[in-house]
Amino acid sequence: MGEVPPSTSPSESPDAEPSIGEALTRNGRGNGAVEVDSTAETGVIVGLPAYNEEVAIGSMILTAREYADEVVVVDDGSIDRTGEIAAAGGATVLEHEENRGKGRAIRTLFEYANDRDPAAFVLLDADGQHVPTDIPDVTAPVLDGEADVSIGSRYLDGRGTETPRYRRVGQRVLDLITPGSAGRDLTDTQSGFRAFSPRALEELRLTTDGIGVESEVVSDAASKDLDLVEVPIGVRYEGIDGQTYNPLSHGLAVVMFVLDLIRDRHPLVFFTLPGLALVFVGTLYGLDGILVYRNSGVLYPAKLFVSGFLTIVGTLAAFMGLMLNSLADKFDRIIDR
Repeated sequence: MGEVPPSTSPSESPDAEPSIGEALTRNGRGNGAVEVDSTAETGVIVGLPAYNEEVAIGSMILTAREYADEVVVVDDGSIDRTGEIAAAGGATVLEHEENRGKGRAIRTLFEYANDRDPAAFVLLDADGQHVPTDIPDVTAPVLDGEADVSIGSRYLDGRGTETPRYRRVGQRVLDLITPGSAGRDLTDTQSGFRAFSPRALEELRLTTDGIGVESEVVSDAASKDLDLVEVPIGVRYEGIDGQTYNPLSHGLAVVMFVLDLIRDRHPLVFFTLPGLALVFVGTLYGLDGILVYRNSGVLYPAKLFVSGFLTIVGTLAAFMGLMLNSLADKFDRIIDR
């Protein structure tokens, strides 16, 4: 699902939180706005964030309906017939008046699913890359109570041969730097095919509007001790018209988001560890200058200057990380109350 920079209407701030009530909801026959029954319970809900996906959205919905009690599409400000086709295909359609980004579309889907209280909520990219027939496999760990978040991995069991090598290298880098992936041996943190338990829907707190949402889900799930598992799935790349992201810009955008995520949620890792490393390097560099002076009588002011600079910057960074970590802990305790 692609995205364009969101515009801001005079009556709406860029940070305004759209609720389900603010989104236009249509039934499968496209008969206009309908009320969302927040008391209804259902089995499996499949949600698809979509932006200009008129080519693939119809077949995705028709196949997904075979495995779900309800299919919900967030039409994220599409300028093509995505919403119209989705409604005609029998999906519930939630419309954003303007393009807000994949993260915002997924947050709208989470809010809707939370109101419906399903046994499992499945998130599926709408561009045709994923195969809806894998829905039972992805939902099984959630429905069986074995996991809170089930991730469809394109690379388990020797799969992933269809993924271009340059994509796989970039995705592996994102796997390694995504907070929460360490120790879990996750192979596909960027997968858009996932299933969530009621507990996950209730506890996950997503904040991003952009394409770093997959990394944020892993990070937030790990911080809340939710059980994550991976399930092998198929993938299609050839003939998929809906893939609108440039792989390089997509990867860089996710890397920048992950760095922001580490800075905000793990300040010890972002500030203190690099700070201590700078102090260590600066100290060694200074000692080297002192030893050279003692052995040869030659003083190198540049060595002492660099040593002092690295030590001071490292010390400040280390203390900054400690202070920010203390503030983050207090903030988390306030939120949990």
